[in-house]
Amino acid sequence: MAPPRKPPGESAARLRQELAASQAEAAALRARLDEAERSSAHKSRFIRHVSHEFRTPLSSIIGFASLLESEGEEMDPAVRAEYLDVVLRNARHLLHVVDDLLNISKVEAGALEVTLTPVRAAEVAEAVITALEPQAFARGIVFRMDDRAARAALADAGRLRQVLFNLLENAVKYSPEGGEVAVRVTDGAGEVRVEVSDRGPGISKANQLRLFKEFSRVNPPGLRVRGAGLGLALSRMLTEAMGGSVGVSSIPGHGSTFWISLPAAAAGETAAEVGAPTAAVARTRGEMVAVVDDDADIRAYATIVLRRAGYHAVADDGSPGVGARLAQAHPRLVLLDLHLVGRGGAEALAEMRGFTALESVPVLAFTAGALADPNPAGFDGKVVKPVEADVLVAYVDEALARAPAPPEAPADEDDFLAPLRARFRAGLHDRLAAIERHAAAGDQEALRRELHKLRGAAAGYGFGELSRLGDAAEEAVRTRGGGPEVDALVARLRDEVSAR
Repeated sequence: MAPPRKPPGESAARLRQELAASQAEAAALRARLDEAERSSAHKSRFIRHVSHEFRTPLSSIIGFASLLESEGEEMDPAVRAEYLDVVLRNARHLLHVVDDLLNISKVEAGALEVTLTPVRAAEVAEAVITALEPQAFARGIVFRMDDRAARAALADAGRLRQVLFNLLENAVKYSPEGGEVAVRVTDGAGEVRVEVSDRGPGISKANQLRLFKEFSRVNPPGLRVRGAGLGLALSRMLTEAMGGSVGVSSIPGHGSTFWISLPAAAAGETAAEVGAPTAAVARTRGEMVAVVDDDADIRAYATIVLRRAGYHAVADDGSPGVGARLAQAHPRLVLLDLHLVGRGGAEALAEMRGFTALESVPVLAFTAGALADPNPAGFDGKVVKPVEADVLVAYVDEALARAPAPPEAPADEDDFLAPLRARFRAGLHDRLAAIERHAAAGDQEALRRELHKLRGAAAGYGFGELSRLGDAAEEAVRTRGGGPEVDALVARLRDEVSAR
């Protein structure tokens, strides 16, 4: 018996449903294909832009470094200094591009760290102005500050500094020589507003619409300003991450005003002072710092920088046995590479912590992985490579200022060393007088001998701070002779002896 036939209307309805489903699926596939093509085009455009932004400064770096290598010995000192300036300027520009790209990647990945606290926007702006003054002075540009804000902004001080640095640096770049850059801070209607105005060529309405997009650059006729077209895009992203907004108003031929608006802090919330120096920082110089890195050039650079700052720095390649080697050196702080050859920094850290002498020593992660290593577990902070000399020293200063004081000689001196320790303590003022006498006479060899004897005896009797100061002063005399650095270390020795 044949099955019953379905009514024609029911079959047609089913066909229409299947057709509609097929059309919807085809539309979804077309949308995904369009998105993939747009993504591919964006990636190609991104690679093209980044390649250009990298190759241009690298060409200058490689070219002038080659000239210095081949002709440096015969080159006039002024010409050599000029070539080195070109290398450094282009290297810093390259680092600036990399930092902007990393920050943009963090924003897009949702990994940007933002901590909102009450911040005086004018104080942040003043700190940025101080940093940019040499660049402005070279072109005769002056800054004018107008602070009318009664309230603090709710912001991340570090991110706000990045934003204002971008806006103010652009204002300096586009201002005519002898011009003025004005910064105005106001508040009202629950927000704090910062405006940066210049007297540059201005920006047309059409160009204003694309200013805050990645790799978008606007160069008025006859004026070419160096940049990757990332600064304003990053400024927009950072400002929005803090809950604010950014914009521009400009008329061609009459300058531009860039502004950011941030939420105002609640009434009664006090802003922390921006860039307040830590009082303890001045007492950290002369301490032992260990640089652990498998790259010989980086080890050499970091130790030279730290020694010139007054620290006693030792270097290690981080190979197995680093814990035992550092335990013998007794560092007060360790810079540890996160990606050592054949092992991770975490493994080396675990090895170090197995020694009693290193259990509580602060360890800073030393890494080039700014994005891949956001918050390495077990470390007391992070220093991102490459790092400028003053920034590296500042990280070490601050980390040691926060660290607990090292243990001194035991209070219980009821042992055979007690009389010797007491005699050493009683003779400290005579030792210091001899050190100061040799320093004043400029007798570096005698000064170095006295410092060497002091640091050795102090270490033997358990006076750790005296030993470290004597060691740092001896190293400074040996490598740089006399000068302000040696005088400062001798003054610190005087303070330490007086405390005894």
